[in-house]
Amino acid sequence: MPSQVSTHISIPYFLQRGGELGELIRNYNWAETKLGALETWPQILKNTLSIILKSKFPMLIWWGPDLILFYNDAFKPYLERNGKHPIALGQRGEDGWPEVWPIIKPLIDRVMSGGESTWSEDQLIPVYRDNKLEEVYWTFSYSGLTNEDGLIEGVLVTCAETTAQLQAYKEVNNAKNELEFAIESAELGTWDLDPVTNRFVGNTRLKNWFGIAADKEIELSEATDLIEASDRQRVLSAISKALTYESGGSYDIEYAIINPQTLIPRYVRAKGKALFNQDKQPIKFSGILQDISEERKAAKELKRNRAQLEQTYEQVRLSKEAAMLGTFDMDLESGNLEWDARCRVLFGINHNDKVTYEKDFVLGLHPEDRDRILDVINKSFIKSISNGDYDVEYRTVGAEDQKVRWIRAKGKVYFDEYDKPIRFIGSVLDITDQKLDQIRLMESAEKQARLAAIVSTSDDTIVSKTLQGIITSWNIAAERMFGYTEAEIIGKHISLIIPPSRLKEEDFIISQIASGNKIDHFETIRIAKDGHEIPLSISVSPITDETGKVIGASKIARDISAQWAAQETARRYTERLEIMNLMVETISEELDLNKILQKITDATTELTGAQFGAFFYNNIDEKGESFLLYTLSGAPKEMFEKFGMPRNTAVFHPTFSGQGVVRVDDITKDSRYGKSSPHFGMPKGHLPVVSYLAVPVVSRSGTVIGGLFFGHPEPGKFTKEHESLVVSIAAQSAIGIDNAKLYEQVKLLNDKKDEFIGLASHELKTPLTSINGYLQILSRLKMDDKQQRFVDKTLQQVQKLTTLVNDLLDISKIEAGQLQLNIQKFDLKELLNDVIELIQHSNENYQITLNTTVENCIVNADSQRIEQVLLNLLTNAIKYSPGANTIELSLTCTAHEVQVDVKDFGLGIPENKIGQIFSRFYRVEDLNPTISGLGIGLYLACEIVTRHNGRLWVNSEIDVGSTFHFTLPLN
Repeated sequence: MPSQVSTHISIPYFLQRGGELGELIRNYNWAETKLGALETWPQILKNTLSIILKSKFPMLIWWGPDLILFYNDAFKPYLERNGKHPIALGQRGEDGWPEVWPIIKPLIDRVMSGGESTWSEDQLIPVYRDNKLEEVYWTFSYSGLTNEDGLIEGVLVTCAETTAQLQAYKEVNNAKNELEFAIESAELGTWDLDPVTNRFVGNTRLKNWFGIAADKEIELSEATDLIEASDRQRVLSAISKALTYESGGSYDIEYAIINPQTLIPRYVRAKGKALFNQDKQPIKFSGILQDISEERKAAKELKRNRAQLEQTYEQVRLSKEAAMLGTFDMDLESGNLEWDARCRVLFGINHNDKVTYEKDFVLGLHPEDRDRILDVINKSFIKSISNGDYDVEYRTVGAEDQKVRWIRAKGKVYFDEYDKPIRFIGSVLDITDQKLDQIRLMESAEKQARLAAIVSTSDDTIVSKTLQGIITSWNIAAERMFGYTEAEIIGKHISLIIPPSRLKEEDFIISQIASGNKIDHFETIRIAKDGHEIPLSISVSPITDETGKVIGASKIARDISAQWAAQETARRYTERLEIMNLMVETISEELDLNKILQKITDATTELTGAQFGAFFYNNIDEKGESFLLYTLSGAPKEMFEKFGMPRNTAVFHPTFSGQGVVRVDDITKDSRYGKSSPHFGMPKGHLPVVSYLAVPVVSRSGTVIGGLFFGHPEPGKFTKEHESLVVSIAAQSAIGIDNAKLYEQVKLLNDKKDEFIGLASHELKTPLTSINGYLQILSRLKMDDKQQRFVDKTLQQVQKLTTLVNDLLDISKIEAGQLQLNIQKFDLKELLNDVIELIQHSNENYQITLNTTVENCIVNADSQRIEQVLLNLLTNAIKYSPGANTIELSLTCTAHEVQVDVKDFGLGIPENKIGQIFSRFYRVEDLNPTISGLGIGLYLACEIVTRHNGRLWVNSEIDVGSTFHFTLPLN
């Protein structure tokens, strides 16, 4: 069926008042099926559904190529009995009705193919319901459902079940035939009394019983006179009562007839029925007479036997109930099977319906036992094999409760004179509890054996002990691990293998186990017989007795030496990596050569565990033998200085020549040791060296810078790992040393450059002053306009050159730390106006404005240096605004500081360049390469503002402009 959807939608017209099925159709998600959403259904389907859903007559629809089923509430009861409602709704016909599909599918195909409607009356169509296949008769019609194009898309079915009517008709016919046959077969007498005429008619047999001639007609009184006197009045009263309307006309009585010829009494049973007219008057009284003489005789005998049987049965019943036995009885000729209530319980049957061998017994057997039991039963039916004896155990699976039970069945097969089995009787006993106990015992024994085998052969150490710590089991793996045999250790206390420092662990373990808790993966150390310690991971579980009481502990131990070693290796690797990273970071950040070498020496000495370490700088003297001690760790320099400079001996030579690493467990036993005079070994008083490690430090160019040397007074202290570690650090050290040496060289060149700039500036200033003086004298002489213009131009260029020289001098002073500030009070607003007027005079094309709300702004600063800052900022603003003509200045004053802003509308500065523009000699070349300058103006401005404890920064946007801001503190 489709999945349900929300019911909060409007009801389509064709489902309105459609009952339960209309609601089900509306509430399912047909969009997931081939039919699609409700609104897309064909009109003929909608209209037909509207009709059948409102109909009180059972109707259904087969729709589409898959013959999808729809039905109404009137048809629903037929589906509920077989459990198909509501699953059948929306199902393919073949899926939902497999048991009848071969019958109804041809009828559907005939309608779908030709459009011919069909009518079937009292048609047999078996239906699977109430868990069985029943013969059901139907009267139904099939009609095609035609769409707008005249094509048949479905079949409308109207139907009614006629099983009951047919059955009733058959029963009437059968009853009539059976009655006639029964009368003859049962040797019954028949009689008919006319209540009006009192005329009595009987058949030949009846007249013979009464001793009356067959052809004689008699009155009722003649017949009643032949009834035994003691019964006569009772019979007459019964006849009179039966002829009254209020009695219902029923007549049933037993009495004796005395034959007048033989005088032998014949016991009969008379049964009859009186019919009445509309006036409630009797018009007919008919019946039968049955000879029950033999029955009366047998009844007396039966009564006597029954009393005996009931006594015996009661004894058997009490015995059977006490033993909780069930009984079975099977007629092998008819196949009828009888089970008592207890037998039904053992097969999980709650109903009282008739049981069958195939359905209830065979299917009730456990699938794993079925074939075996059927084979035993079949052999029991062969007298020569079994003599009819039947004794077996098997499992049943309850038909209704699905419970599995173990059964002990005993029985006997009875045979006829031809050894054909004719009856099978016996008893069944529930032995589930006994069987489960037996299985548990077997499983327990098997488990114990398997556990013992596992413990014996396991690679894991398995030990058990009492709560007092006494060892009770010790497997082979424990012998291998600890060295104690089972005979040596059983009965000993567990503390025998526990280090004294860890005895409290055992108290903790026992307390947990005694509380019923389990301990998993507890890492600890135990001691073997030879005394060596073994790292272990142990898991401990409580051992309980049959009452659940904890009586001991089972311990599984695994050697985790390899795991601990791996963890230690990982720890050392991590430590090494951290040190390497730290060394790389230190070397990359530090440019002082002495500090780099000392840090390298200290770190490698600590890493290798050396008693002392040293770095010898490779400085070759004229003889090719002089090495300068550069750094030392683990011992004072004085310990080496008294021995003089190290010499290029056979031991040192491989390191300083770059041949490779030298690592010796005992240098005093090395073939190169003690070959050089005058000491022939270590000089007296030298730090004792036995373990020796030397690693060359080689620059990127391949030059041996020097060597790292390590010593220890004990042999075998340096490992391959130490060697690898120092080699790695040495490689990084070489890079740092190269960088430090380059830094020293750059610093030296920079100092010389600053010295040259300062010297050149001083040398240039004197002639510039003279040139400026002569030009001023010339400018005051009388000249024509052209001459005057040339002199003015020359004065301007000399002034620019003078400013440049002064800036260079200021840089020299800054670098030398000699820039002096003349701090005094002045009005910053007035200074701003003066600078604007000065710049405006020489740049008439630019409009420079000052925006401020303050009357004045008194600051403590060097006015000449602040003016220099303003001139640099304004000059740059004009220089880098070739397409603009406006510069805006602003001045704000707070309680703590003043701020000046210089805003231009020029080229702007790229964001990635802003962080560098305050560096010395830096120019943003890609803005406009034709703009002149050395890149020192902003550097000087920043240095001046910073030395006033102020701040200088910029905000800029390409093609919009830049705003430079600087602040000065008021205090």
